[in-house]
Amino acid sequence: MFTTGSKLFIGASLVAVVAAIVFGVSYDGDPAWTATVGLIGGSVALLFLMGINFWVRDCNVGAMQSDATTGSAAAQQVPANSMWPAVAGLGGAVTVIGVVATPVVFKAGIVLLLIATFEWMVQNWADRASADRRFNLSVRGRVMHPLEFPVLGAVGLAVIIYSFSRIMLWLSKASGPLVFVVVAALITVAGFLFASKASVRTSVIAGVCTIATLGLVGTGAVMAIDGERPMHEFPTASNEPSICASPEKTEADKKGSQTVGAKSNVAATIILDADNDLFAQTIGIGATRQITLPRSNPSNIMFRNSSDQTVRLTANLGAFTSTVNGTEITEKPVTCTTLVEPGGRQFLTLVFPKSSPPNGPSSEPYTFTVPGVEGAEVSIVVP
Repeated sequence: MFTTGSKLFIGASLVAVVAAIVFGVSYDGDPAWTATVGLIGGSVALLFLMGINFWVRDCNVGAMQSDATTGSAAAQQVPANSMWPAVAGLGGAVTVIGVVATPVVFKAGIVLLLIATFEWMVQNWADRASADRRFNLSVRGRVMHPLEFPVLGAVGLAVIIYSFSRIMLWLSKASGPLVFVVVAALITVAGFLFASKASVRTSVIAGVCTIATLGLVGTGAVMAIDGERPMHEFPTASNEPSICASPEKTEADKKGSQTVGAKSNVAATIILDADNDLFAQTIGIGATRQITLPRSNPSNIMFRNSSDQTVRLTANLGAFTSTVNGTEITEKPVTCTTLVEPGGRQFLTLVFPKSSPPNGPSSEPYTFTVPGVEGAEVSIVVP
């Protein structure tokens, strides 16, 4: 009743089940639990293979079977070689690892499974087109090559670009441009040598390109694991409160723009005149020391320095008190422009999430000031 192959699979399944039971009862801890689950999974796989083998009965052909030479499983054409079962297995393993690792790994496993399933189905369909394996291969090529070649080309290009970017980010700022020039020169020389030869074997070109690609990808992978070079964040005037409170020049003010291009929807222009008098100008309203700006919407402010000294415009955005672990903490958010030279201009965009006093939660008013210039202040009203 049972064929030889089925008996072997039954024996292996029983051994795996007994081993799982004995191991699970004899040992404790996470490693023992992991090993027990693995043995149970192996026994399930062996039982599945046993069922398939029992169904096909080892592909044996009975002596009295009339269609043995044409209809039996042993008489069928052998399927063509395929890498997609291995890719599907890899996708399944990556998916399982991704469940306990990171979502990115899990998603990559799902993508591999979908690709392997689709490609495997198409190949099986093409294998049944005729009895000629070459014709079946051409059928598959006509269907899949218009899709595979662009996708593989895009993926390959993305891998090369990513690998090269990891190399450039690993190198120092001084050596990066030099390496870039050397690599470009080598590619140019190699292209010239290939083009100058009357006949170059395709295998030689493919081998050189493959070695270069593997070297690039391998180097990029090593440098990606090692990490990028230290990159120091360049300070900006808008996120450093200490800069906004001082008229002194800092690193954030180096090479600061002293002009503003044509901007639309300017809410107001803040001017520091030659007498160190600060005032605002809005459309339809003359010089004023108080402006009204909307809440929750961006407000574009232009600052023009008409004085004879280098200054910056600082926006004081109130004072807010909160309780953290029983301690009251007061925050005074500010933002500012870089230093503006005499006759220069700067642009500042503000967003007020809360109304100004007395309707808002701030205990201090919103104002524009110029550090180092006494009395230079324009109040801000946010409804």
